[in-house]
Amino acid sequence: MSHTKESSRITYIAMDRLTPLGMIRVNCLHTNTAIIHDFCVLPAFQGRGYGRDILSKVVKFLQNQEYSPIRLSVVTQNRRALSLYQSIGFDVSAESLYYVIPMDNL
Repeated sequence: MSHTKESSRITYIAMDRLTPLGMIRVNCLHTNTAIIHDFCVLPAFQGRGYGRDILSKVVKFLQNQEYSPIRLSVVTQNRRALSLYQSIGFDVSAESLYYVIPMDNL
C-alpha cells in the first residue's frame, strides 16, 4: 500500500505472491464516504476472476471501516467491467461524458 500526498487517497496494489496483478485507488472522505477509482487489472491477468476478487475485498474492507456510502467512479462504456461492478452490487446512478482533444490540435 502506498500513499499519495493526500492521506485520504490510498493506492492498493493487488499482488499474487511477488507478481503485481493490478491496482485500485480509494479516496476516503471525512464524511464517511469512500470513492473507488482508478481500478484496473493488468491485461495478462484479465478474465481470471482477479477483478472480482480485488473489488470484493476492497468493498468488504471499506464496509468494515464503516464507510457508507461506497461509490465507484468508472467509465460506463466498458460493458464487461460494468457487468462486474453491477454483479458486486453497484448501481449506475449518474453518467458523465468526457471530451478529448488531441495534443496536436492545441
